Amino acid sequence: MKKNYKTKKWQLYAAIGVASAVVIGAGAILFFRQPSQSTVIDETPKIVIAKEGTVASSVLLSGTVTAKNEQYVYFDASKGDLEDILVSVGDKVSEGQALVKYSSAEAQATYDAASRAVAKADRHINELNQARKEALSTPAPQSPSAQSPVKDNAESPAAPVAPVAGNSVASIDAQIGDARDARADAVAQLNKAQTQLNATTVLSTLEGTVVEVNRNVSKSPTGTNQVMVHVVSNENLQVKGELSEYNLANLSVGQEVTFTSKVYQDKSWTGKLTYISNYPKSSAEAASTTPGGNTGSKYPYTIDITSEIGELKQGFTVSIEVKNKSKAILVPITSVVMENDKNYVWVLDEQKKAKKVEVGLGNADAENQEITSGLKNGVKVISNPTSSLEEGKEVKADEETN
Repeated sequence: MKKNYKTKKWQLYAAIGVASAVVIGAGAILFFRQPSQSTVIDETPKIVIAKEGTVASSVLLSGTVTAKNEQYVYFDASKGDLEDILVSVGDKVSEGQALVKYSSAEAQATYDAASRAVAKADRHINELNQARKEALSTPAPQSPSAQSPVKDNAESPAAPVAPVAGNSVASIDAQIGDARDARADAVAQLNKAQTQLNATTVLSTLEGTVVEVNRNVSKSPTGTNQVMVHVVSNENLQVKGELSEYNLANLSVGQEVTFTSKVYQDKSWTGKLTYISNYPKSSAEAASTTPGGNTGSKYPYTIDITSEIGELKQGFTVSIEVKNKSKAILVPITSVVMENDKNYVWVLDEQKKAKKVEVGLGNADAENQEITSGLKNGVKVISNPTSSLEEGKEVKADEETN
């Protein structure tokens, strides 16, 4: 029994010894494989040529497919009582087709009264014109002095000759002027009544499909925003959504986009950014917050679809990729150095001497940096600037191909 115990004890010691040797050996290997602190780092400057190109950057958005042209018909109590809605959901309508009809009894009565007023004014003007014509054709009566010879009597004063017909025509002309003014007022009332009568029938402003009908409208003052009919265009679609303030700097009107839908994952469509609002969606939603902090203001945008609509339908949620296709001068991202909040790039002049140039920066990807100012196409740039570089000092460098 003791012999077995001693044997197991030696086996345990042997195992511990082997394990210790393995650990020590591995540590030694790792120690000797570490680079020496005195290893010389290759600081030979490498030269690349600044060239025009595009960084591999894109912005991802989400949006909803909507109708580019649509019409909402709201209940309007000022037009009278609702008489009938003349369409149903799914109906195809043409431009100018009647959609909604209000009760037109009151508007019709107003129109009829205005029409009679115009007709009455016309009759009055015609009567006055006839009277004027008769007055012109009737000879003026002569005065007594014109009918008897004039006597040489100083005591008999000459009676003035009164142009009776002339006075009658002048009076009629004045009445005709007043009658024409009255007719103009009557015509204005008739036009107003015609507009009100026309308004009792609401017409479609576009060719499309009826997607919503609501016949249960309220006449209360709070019911003024009730939609009775909603018509959308059959062909023209667009994408609308909201983008974060952090994307504004990378997006602009006119940029081309590609988007997809989860409904048809194997298909894609193209479009163009046509609108980006200068203002947040609303003051209340300008800076929505989450447990992680402020997500920033949201700005509405619109994309016009430039490809065939195909299977795309209104209401689809789509994922949008806005690719950066603007070209700029590109340099390796490693060539840019910052000093005192300014960005610089080291270049070689014609004498192969180092020169530090202040530059403006644009977008960047994992390899390249856009230069917006300070460099021209074709300039030789040091891609790995080091602290040993000095202004005006000749540089011996290896030229890279890029």
